[in-house]
Amino acid sequence: MSKSGSGFFKGTRGARTLYSGKTKSGALSSVTSMPLSIQKSVKSFFKGSSNNYNHYSVQKTEKGGYLVKMENPGRVPGSKAIYYKEINSEGKTVRVYKETYDPSGKLIHTKEK
Repeated sequence: MSKSGSGFFKGTRGARTLYSGKTKSGALSSVTSMPLSIQKSVKSFFKGSSNNYNHYSVQKTEKGGYLVKMENPGRVPGSKAIYYKEINSEGKTVRVYKETYDPSGKLIHTKEK
């Protein structure tokens, strides 16, 4: 799989939300309700956030993979960073990256992690 994702996780159209919430504790509590193959990976990703993060989610894509996200509000009001982890159907991490947005919602850059 290339770093660009090769379309495997492009967009979330047709994706099914397994979890969506606003707190780290709620996100961590939700992990046990997810498929066993991704629990460890999702838990370690969410544990890496501070209590400032919000908007945690896990989606199952139409192609059988998982897209895990969490958002960190920026220091500049209205700005934010969204962290992503792409996991395939076997539970293997495919890609981890961050997108940074300015206060107007414009994507500033994407950084591979």
